[in-house]
Amino acid sequence: MSKKPTYLTLKGEGLGLKRDSRMVVSNADITVSSAGVTGLIGANGSGKTSLVLMLAGLAVPDHGVVNLTDHAGRVASRKQIGLMMQKPVIMRRSVYRNCEYVLSALNIPVSERADRIMAGLAMMELEHYAQQDARTLSSGEQQRMALARVLMASPGVLLCDEATSNLDPKSTQMIEAVIMDKAAAGLPVLWVTHNLAQLRRLARQVIFMQKGEILANQDI
Repeated sequence: MSKKPTYLTLKGEGLGLKRDSRMVVSNADITVSSAGVTGLIGANGSGKTSLVLMLAGLAVPDHGVVNLTDHAGRVASRKQIGLMMQKPVIMRRSVYRNCEYVLSALNIPVSERADRIMAGLAMMELEHYAQQDARTLSSGEQQRMALARVLMASPGVLLCDEATSNLDPKSTQMIEAVIMDKAAAGLPVLWVTHNLAQLRRLARQVIFMQKGEILANQDI
């Protein structure tokens, strides 16, 4: 039985990132907390993905700091950040083994892995594909597997970058439903998209980004 997740606060302050002598993110302040889904919207090339990579610890800011803390203000491990990208990493193995690999990398006890994996796959209606080569799944099924996989690890905060872009309607609806359910239970979620209509369905506040800068933050 997996323990109840500890939800965290992820905060970036004054974040800046330079690529090829050009600032792709400039002086960005952002907080992802357990007050529901936070939306981040902007056109392609606005710096959204670069900002997400800094928050996830996969890109080192040229300026600013990223802090991940629990409710008491104690620093938490970056391993507790869940990340879901537009194109998930799919390994040359079964759906089950794709999921097991992630749990193993995070040192989830072996005794918990089977239950976590099968419960996660069932949540996304993929339990019958457990022994199938993950590369043979449709793009929508692969993304549903990716969400199941990241949630199996009980993250303290979840970052989703264009997670439903170009997916079939069923997969989009299923992913949105799970995100809304997890956020309602307290999981802090940053949902990054260029689709304002989707954010109206999911988010309680929206951050607008343009040319590497955060322009506004408003409730919806």
